[in-house]
Amino acid sequence: MKTKIIYFLSLQLIIFILMFLFYGKIDLISYANMSFYAGGLITFFGLMSYVVAGGFFDFFTESSRKVFTPKRMRKEASKMRLPSEVFSFPCKPIIALGLSSLLCMCIVLFVYYS
Repeated sequence: MKTKIIYFLSLQLIIFILMFLFYGKIDLISYANMSFYAGGLITFFGLMSYVVAGGFFDFFTESSRKVFTPKRMRKEASKMRLPSEVFSFPCKPIIALGLSSLLCMCIVLFVYYS
């Protein structure tokens, strides 16, 4: 739990630094924009990692290796790891970090427009 808070706070610090660099000021709209960019990018990366780790592309990879690999190299190609074996790190904390940033963006937009 402590590391999740540290990751969240460091992401917020990165958002404030980027906000100051790109916009030159600190206000609610620039925070909402930067947190959308950061949270969306992190969530997208986490979801793509989750899909690949779940084995969605394993069938496509195995089929492509069978079709496009020359006969003399099929033994080596069959020993290659599948994408789901390569992505073995936990994806859910990355998704949670991105979604928490997007939640902060929604709260800021609610405060700004009310």
